[in-house]
Amino acid sequence: MRIREFPVLGDEDERTVETFAAGLDREAARVLAYLVGREESDRFADEAASRLAVRVGVDLGRGRVSDALSTLTEQGLIAETTVESEAPGRPPKGWRAADGRDSTGTHVRAHHSAALLDRAATVGSALGDDIAVDTTGPAPDDRDAGALDIGLNWEPNGLHAPLFAGAYADHGVDVTLTGCRGSRAALSAVADGDVDIGLTGAATLLRAHEAGHDLVPLALYYQRAMVVLYTTRSVFGGPLRSVEDIRGRRVAMPDGSETGALGRLFLSQAGVVDDVTVVRADGEEREALLGGDADVATGVFTDPLELEAAGHDVDSVLVADHFPVPGPAFVVDRETLRERPDAVRGFLEGTMAGWTAARLDPAAAVDAVVDRNGEPPAAERRKLEQAIDRFADSDAVDKHGWGWHSVETWQRLAIALEQADALGIPP
Repeated sequence: MRIREFPVLGDEDERTVETFAAGLDREAARVLAYLVGREESDRFADEAASRLAVRVGVDLGRGRVSDALSTLTEQGLIAETTVESEAPGRPPKGWRAADGRDSTGTHVRAHHSAALLDRAATVGSALGDDIAVDTTGPAPDDRDAGALDIGLNWEPNGLHAPLFAGAYADHGVDVTLTGCRGSRAALSAVADGDVDIGLTGAATLLRAHEAGHDLVPLALYYQRAMVVLYTTRSVFGGPLRSVEDIRGRRVAMPDGSETGALGRLFLSQAGVVDDVTVVRADGEEREALLGGDADVATGVFTDPLELEAAGHDVDSVLVADHFPVPGPAFVVDRETLRERPDAVRGFLEGTMAGWTAARLDPAAAVDAVVDRNGEPPAAERRKLEQAIDRFADSDAVDKHGWGWHSVETWQRLAIALEQADALGIPP
């Protein structure tokens, strides 16, 4: 009787899996991490992995392993060969990683950045005129794409830590990150040519299209919108359990902002928009709530966290739990997308690297942000960790990698905003 041994992925391999999953189907990322790990091991480096070895090593079924191997071979990340066998006939197929860990990670990000540019062209064409984008430029090691200015959707904070952890120079682009006072300001900065790429809310982008701005979504930074309706129990007179509890209440809501648009969408979808009194409190929603001028306020998920830290009993309802609203997106004008694809790809690749770093070590990722904004590191880390846990993942990310979005996602939101009478308000 013969004994056969196979290496398997362990906890120590999760860093590699996360690195590859930023630009791959998660199951393909596991297979790739396994094959790269074999090449680095003392015992198995000289052996190609059979299909059975891969199945055992990553704990996946035959069909799913076959799909992953096919995808990775097509992308040139692994090479198909044969394995030694004592059985008669043609030797069975085997697979080996094409390169080492770091080079493979670079290759994965480069391939995914090209896919995201193609995706942006597809979505942009659905929103307006057709776009032709060249994704055949130089590899990151040979790229010198110049500089890009990035406008953030707020002053730098823990939610932006993956961007500050981004390895942009390694991907051939010099990136400057600048805070703007909200999604509208970031989008206007792109439209006016003050920045090259902006981070803005999904509703704000669609409103801009309705108003005639020719901007294209590159990638979703987070997959789900972070807008909430929240209150304190002392103000509300008890717990806020569902949106139905808001009927007949006063809601503090900004006019024309991302939170205002999604707040109105939420109330409309829930059928209570005509049964609430809207209190216009642009930028002062929390003050209106605590001051007794409103019973509920719109905001983002960090607002309840900050009130809890201040000692309040807080309840909140997340819009994305009730309607599939995409999270903040990176947007660019069509001219930049057409004329500077290498720079845009370098930005996306560097962001992917930063995203992986932030997931693996949130404390280190927030250091640069804390240096910039002077806030307590623990609070900024809490924002980042909760954002990653609640808003970063989706089926699209599991199947395609970070940043993925679809035409259907944008069209569905546009229809919903129009039905809620929240699309035509100028951004």
